[in-house]
Amino acid sequence: MAKSKEKKELQQTAEEEIEQTAEAEKEAEAIDIQKLLAQAEAQRDEYLDALLRERASFENFKRRNENAVSKARIDAKLDTAAAFLPVLDNLERALAAATEDSPLKEGIEKVYKQLLTLFSEMGIEEISAVGEQFDPNLHNAVMQVEAEGEEQSGSIRTVLQKGYRTKDQILRHSMVMVVK
Repeated sequence: MAKSKEKKELQQTAEEEIEQTAEAEKEAEAIDIQKLLAQAEAQRDEYLDALLRERASFENFKRRNENAVSKARIDAKLDTAAAFLPVLDNLERALAAATEDSPLKEGIEKVYKQLLTLFSEMGIEEISAVGEQFDPNLHNAVMQVEAEGEEQSGSIRTVLQKGYRTKDQILRHSMVMVVK
């Protein structure tokens, strides 16, 4: 009977050892799964951060590109308008040289007014000059003359060529005669 008791104890000890080994294996597996899960979460966070950075970079690119395209359109429009300024000057000269009741003068006036209307719609305006103080940002002084009467030094007496601007850009400076 002692042998049978011993055998039972050995069997029970073996079963306990098997259970402990199984539990240890389960715990090791759980630890491995937790490590893998932590690594996967870290990698997910890394990918999410990279995605958010790329999205922000792309949004910045789109905004810069839209601004560049808008500026290019405005510059092209203003360059085209500046190219028409000599035509406007020639129309003014033709109006000054035409006789009063000429049908040619009427036609030139219509074209002249149409061009002025187009410039106005584009936000282009004439730079006022006569009687104003000389401003090198707006005017180009090509002559100086002596003061007559109550003229102030630095005021503009005559405009030789009209200047034009938009709200924030000069298309052409006014060519003026300034009082000394």
